[in-house]
Amino acid sequence: MESRRRLVIGRINPQAEKGRKRMFSYQASVEHRDGATTSVALKMDCCVAAGYSGRNQAAVQAHIQELQQLGVAPPHATPALYWISPNRLTSHERLVVVGEQTSPQVEFFLAADGNGTIYLTVASDHSDRELESVSVAKSKQVCDKILGGRFWELAEVAAHWDELELSSRVIEDGHWLDYQEGTLAEILHYDQLWNLIYEDAPVELSPCLFSGTIPLIPAGPVYTSACEILLKDPVLRREIRKVYGITVLPDRS
Repeated sequence: MESRRRLVIGRINPQAEKGRKRMFSYQASVEHRDGATTSVALKMDCCVAAGYSGRNQAAVQAHIQELQQLGVAPPHATPALYWISPNRLTSHERLVVVGEQTSPQVEFFLAADGNGTIYLTVASDHSDRELESVSVAKSKQVCDKILGGRFWELAEVAAHWDELELSSRVIEDGHWLDYQEGTLAEILHYDQLWNLIYEDAPVELSPCLFSGTIPLIPAGPVYTSACEILLKDPVLRREIRKVYGITVLPDRS
């Protein structure tokens, strides 16, 4: 199957992507393992925000059943893939949203340059929780997506992928609250997610990927004024940290 051949050791298979012109470019600062920094243009024409992408799918199904008992409709599939515009990508330090019921989700983000080399950073799939009850896809599309200010080359971390650590904190009552904490071993491997994307693609596109998130530490989402997201590499002893504030505009009819 062609989709199984698209990812080759940290790269998009150039033969699978040959001749494709991508509509969107995102300029990224790349930190290499030797400390050097370069700038690359990441090329894409769509984004995929994965959901229900825990590696333990039995636990995912149990969680879905719990949500159904609370009246939350089950996803169209598991893992669920939600296609959104890359125009939502930003590394700004302030996010502007409409309405108070939005919240962050720490994830990893992958995108490739024009040569097919894949890069990684930390991200927040910030979403509108009120709109989520109507349409999960629209709840993701309506909020900008925060990316870390630096990227790493995927090939530099592929051998110890599961050891990479994700975490987030939010402001609650004026203090930082631990919000999420885990490792990439808790999320489906990027190989699996990438294959699912190409099998699901509604049109022939070159996508970037939001991985889906890890469980919350509090009992439910916190609607916060600021968030910190962190991706840590304990093997190469480096991290990507991003802090952003949230400005709430009134939701009016």
